[in-house]
Amino acid sequence: MEQETISSEESHFDFIVRVMRENDGFLRKKAENAYTEVIELENDAIDYTISAVKRKEGREDYVKRPMSFFLQSVLMPYSYAIHTDLLTGNLPVCFMELRLMLESLAKSYIADLHPNKNLFFETKLELLEELMGKEKISISKLMKDFGKELGLKYEPLALWGKLSQEWAHPRGIIKGIVDQLVKKSNPPPYALVIPMSYAEDDLDNINKLSKRISQFRDILKSAVNKHREAI
Repeated sequence: MEQETISSEESHFDFIVRVMRENDGFLRKKAENAYTEVIELENDAIDYTISAVKRKEGREDYVKRPMSFFLQSVLMPYSYAIHTDLLTGNLPVCFMELRLMLESLAKSYIADLHPNKNLFFETKLELLEELMGKEKISISKLMKDFGKELGLKYEPLALWGKLSQEWAHPRGIIKGIVDQLVKKSNPPPYALVIPMSYAEDDLDNINKLSKRISQFRDILKSAVNKHREAI
């Protein structure tokens, strides 16, 4: 973390752009593999979405299939959001967005298993939510079932658990801040102000994000491929 200040001649917008440009340079120089993983997630979103749209039934699928909706309206925008938030130093939100994508992927995939293929995608998702409420099915149970459907056992559940415990709840975020203060004497950038320029002390969390994105991409690939086989 490197302290940033806005000069009297610089607007807040210019300050944001400057910090993002500095972080882009830092990531390319100090965390190239992690930065590549973020960009490859965007490329996955583009490739999967184009493939879905190009299908003869692509437009109809968007209306009827939750997975088509997920690819175009969740995966695409949020993969770009992670890139943007990474450049501003907003790491907690990157992890939260990844968790949202994982939950959305699991629900969309499971909802797409509904036997009535003519239902509107939103109806299928609503029916899944109703079933989860009625049967008291937790998100962790859904992740476990999702993993079994893909033949991945507990991989989706394990990733969801790590994202939830470490980044989605105050306890995890507070622990991360305290741990970095104890080990490196500097708080992470998101504990002070956003945007903020990265420093060497932030590489652990950046690389952790890279690992989680890689795990998500593997799950995403399995889900997309198995979904293609089924339609």
